[in-house]
Amino acid sequence: MKKGIVLVVAGVVLITIIVLLVQLFSPKNQAERAVENFYEYEKAGVYSLSWELFHPFMQEKMDKKEYLQVRGELFMGYLGTEDFSFTLEKTKKLKDWAMDETSNSFAVVYRVQVNQQFKGDFGNFTIVQHVYATEVDGQWRILWNYKKN
Repeated sequence: MKKGIVLVVAGVVLITIIVLLVQLFSPKNQAERAVENFYEYEKAGVYSLSWELFHPFMQEKMDKKEYLQVRGELFMGYLGTEDFSFTLEKTKKLKDWAMDETSNSFAVVYRVQVNQQFKGDFGNFTIVQHVYATEVDGQWRILWNYKKN
């Protein structure tokens, strides 16, 4: 009887581990992790590393040197804050999504809602942005929406 219970428990543990590993390495989870890494770098002020997580289309759109300068000024200068917190919510898989009206569409992207909370000279406020992640050469990369609508 004890052997049977041990086998059942071992089987349940094994199945749980397999399910967790599948979820951990799912495209959705990897997309979320890329977005989370991006904002962790932004929060730490390491804008060169967050820029590296941009999709090549974003890197073409935004010069690295300019991004490094403007991104830091945005938080400290314009928003009057040096720090923020963030949460990721509402991840959704999208098909045939394009960054703007002139770009080719991506077969699959994941849209992640990012809520950035600031406490600064202008009070407490939250910026909500949808951030998109897609896989490029085995790496998950970040895109922003530039559509006019």
